[in-house]
Amino acid sequence: MSLEQIAVGGIYLPIFLAFLAGTGLVYLVLRFVLLRMHAYRIFWHPALAGAALFIIVLSVMILLLGA
Repeated sequence: MSLEQIAVGGIYLPIFLAFLAGTGLVYLVLRFVLLRMHAYRIFWHPALAGAALFIIVLSVMILLLGA
């Protein structure tokens, strides 16, 4: 098993899947906070802003935790 894979129940999964799962959790918390602050009102397209936020969080996690 290399560093690019994780074993879950005998199934080898790419480490990128773990980054996506972690990003999803962080994104849900950030989205909840931003919705409570009504921050999505300033964006022209809130769904596009949410997708951009997800990509930014994913990129930061990969840069900080190293893949």
